[in-house]
Amino acid sequence: MYGLLQKITPLFNDQHHAIKSASMENKVFIIHGKQYTFKKELGSGGFGYVYNARRHVDNKQVAIKVVTLALKKAEKSYRNLESVLSEFRQTRKLTEMSDYIVHMFDCGFSAQHGVAYLVMELGQQDFGKYLLERPALTPVERKTIWRQFVAIAITLQNNHIVHRDIKPQNLIVFPGVKVKLCDFGIATQALERSERTGTYPYSAPEVTKPTPTTILTTKADVWSWGAVLYRMTYLVRPDYVAPCYYPPEGQLTTSEAQLFDILRHTLVKNPEKRASVSWLSKHAYTKTD
Repeated sequence: MYGLLQKITPLFNDQHHAIKSASMENKVFIIHGKQYTFKKELGSGGFGYVYNARRHVDNKQVAIKVVTLALKKAEKSYRNLESVLSEFRQTRKLTEMSDYIVHMFDCGFSAQHGVAYLVMELGQQDFGKYLLERPALTPVERKTIWRQFVAIAITLQNNHIVHRDIKPQNLIVFPGVKVKLCDFGIATQALERSERTGTYPYSAPEVTKPTPTTILTTKADVWSWGAVLYRMTYLVRPDYVAPCYYPPEGQLTTSEAQLFDILRHTLVKNPEKRASVSWLSKHAYTKTD
């Protein structure tokens, strides 16, 4: 890792510290000897950009995440590089065990542009956009998607991984409404100390507002799965104001008692009182048609 950072370090200046989205569209880049034509931008964030791209060797459509490494502060560049390598390794490992994780094909670096490339499978859209296009999900659709969430949660728990940033934008929809999790850049091992990160209110309170003694467990992600289910049920995000599982003001509580029970046990601010992944997997809402 240090050797890679040394190659990027000379680019830490005002001229190269940020890559522009428009500068990459419709251009060809080579990653590990393979040519890719970058097409339209699919999304952006603090890390950089995500593009739709075509791999020349087989005309396969892929998604490429471009992470900026050439930043003014070497410490932040190092963190970004560490995040890229962690995401690549974690994702490659997990896709061997579950088909509900977005597949990662390649990872490359460009000292010339001061960026890292993560090449992955291309879905139809992120789950946030999917939900915005639909006024409401049917009970059957909601439960079908929820079961996929639980399958992902089991895979993460079996590998002692806490994602920390599960949210609709990090869930990718594929044909047949198959949903896969991506973006393991800030994932960590369970039982490690937490630092402030994540996305309010989809990340658990102990993730976004940790104390010096906070130790994360897989229950942190249980909150997130409950928060996404809440969004699927009530069409708005939950809140940290207890009781967090209550419906938004002006809305009635869901008529599905089993679904309400899931929300009641996942959206609990105290992780010690929050449901476990095992509890979710055995719950009637998960197991019954």
